[in-house]
Amino acid sequence: MLSRIQQPKVVKHCPEGHPMRMEWRTCPRCSGTRPEAEAPARDATEMTVILGAPPVQRPEPAPEPPPTWIALLTVASGPETGRRIEIHPGRWKFGKGPREEAGFTLVQIADNFMSRDHFALEAGTAAVVLRDLGSTNGTFANTSRVERHILAEGDLVRAGETTFRVSLATKGPAS
Repeated sequence: MLSRIQQPKVVKHCPEGHPMRMEWRTCPRCSGTRPEAEAPARDATEMTVILGAPPVQRPEPAPEPPPTWIALLTVASGPETGRRIEIHPGRWKFGKGPREEAGFTLVQIADNFMSRDHFALEAGTAAVVLRDLGSTNGTFANTSRVERHILAEGDLVRAGETTFRVSLATKGPAS
């Protein structure tokens, strides 16, 4: 009895209908090249088609982790235009030469029209509060001179000749 060459029960076809081996990625008849083998990392569901079944749904990508900052101040105009300052939870003091004070993170801005200690930010999980520190030229939130102001998304804070654009983290800082 003659032995027959075993044919695979499942046959893969290219878009033109040519039969292909399961491990080939390209059809040698269509491409005119040697067949490429499948990449070993491909998922089995990617290669399996069940007629009449709904298409395989890819898992949604993991959501991006929330930022570690609560607020982001970007210098919109002034001597340091483009500088970005990430505000993390805590107390922050801004000025042209802020003095050391326990519990504050100091941010020096190269603006001769700012006071030495111009304004402070207190950043918590619920809000970021702007407080003027008795500056000579004042601190402005949007167009109003303020002593105290709760920052909102898109606020413009002006101190001296520097204007900061406020961006708030929508999800809160990462734990």
